Amino acid sequence: MHVVGTLAETQPDDGDFAGRTEGLTRRALFDRARGTVHHEVVHFELAPDGRIDRHLHAFEQGIYVLSGSLAVDLAGAREELAADDYLWLEFGVAHAISNASGTPVAWLEVSAPNPGADLEDTVVTEGAGAAPEVPYRRGHFDVGDLPEPSDAILAGAGANVGGASVKLLVNPDLGASQFVLMALRYVPGGSIKEHDHAFEEGFFFVEGEIEAVLDGATYTLGAGDYFWSGVEGMHALTNRSGAPVRWLETQAPQPPSRHQFRYRGDWERLVGPG
Repeated sequence: MHVVGTLAETQPDDGDFAGRTEGLTRRALFDRARGTVHHEVVHFELAPDGRIDRHLHAFEQGIYVLSGSLAVDLAGAREELAADDYLWLEFGVAHAISNASGTPVAWLEVSAPNPGADLEDTVVTEGAGAAPEVPYRRGHFDVGDLPEPSDAILAGAGANVGGASVKLLVNPDLGASQFVLMALRYVPGGSIKEHDHAFEEGFFFVEGEIEAVLDGATYTLGAGDYFWSGVEGMHALTNRSGAPVRWLETQAPQPPSRHQFRYRGDWERLVGPG
């Protein structure tokens, strides 16, 4: 199963924040309503002087700023985030978001476990919320942080991956237990062959163009496009353009320590002729 979309064609919906925000445009890229089981990814845009009232969630969350700047008030501190800054928030930590700049700000939010279960998992409140020892951590991504393109970015990938660079952003090292957020880039000709996982993946493209084969269907995707691939959803990616392609990728649940990928070609070679 998979979902494919374009940001500009995704309908806005304030969701749980209806009536508790000012200047917000919220677009769910993929969520429970579109078939996800383990996580959701939502695109937010907040106008100048916009705000989202103080609230807390019954899930972990990641914020990645795409453009502009925003302020997050949480755990007795104010974190000012600009483009390519990111933040991991622990379960139940109350926070409010505002845009005091003169320009809009856009960001992605990753949430896991998947919101919308039989639990009021997003609550707008002035209550204290959770107070864990580590309520949040932040970081910054720079394209220069990506390693040189390689055929060996993934353990056990063999000849299945080429021309790829990856940088882990939100993962257990940052404190997350429910999902992974990473940045990837493929140079022209870069690819990963057809494979599946025991976890979901989401992709949001920020630069360039990619050919994606999802459950046998072929798509050409560029900046502002996205897709989600469910557990056991076969997919392959190839950069057939003359320029690099770059995206943000999510995984939930976090991958196991072994057998993270199942490549169709490897399995068929192992099995041999029928």
